[in-house]
Amino acid sequence: MPESHDPLRSLFEQAAAVGQSHAVPVPVARIAARSRRAHRRRLAALAACCLVLVAGSVATSTSLSSAPAPVVPATGTSHGPPPPAPAPTTSLPPSGGGTGPSQTPTRPAGTRTAGGSTPPPTDGSTTAPTP
Repeated sequence: MPESHDPLRSLFEQAAAVGQSHAVPVPVARIAARSRRAHRRRLAALAACCLVLVAGSVATSTSLSSAPAPVVPATGTSHGPPPPAPAPTTSLPPSGGGTGPSQTPTRPAGTRTAGGSTPPPTDGSTTAPTP
């Protein structure tokens, strides 16, 4: 079957010939630049995802590791560290042969120790500490 002469077909063939003559291949440099831009965008997206992941991990570990310290029960009504223990005193045996009771040096009532508190009286009486 012979093809009929179609005016529309001839117009399409002419347009194709003109387009083919004006067509120029894209330079390689432009293709490479487009590829580099796409690569940079992918790397930026990957870096953003990593940043979000690390920030979330840090926030989670910070919130989990900041548990309050356990509360110890109160042992007294003191407001601060306990005063230091008095230094041990050495007593010399009496010069009378050592058969009598040893005498330990005592402090007069109302004197303060190195820790700043008044020691309890040694005679058995109770007195209020002085501020």
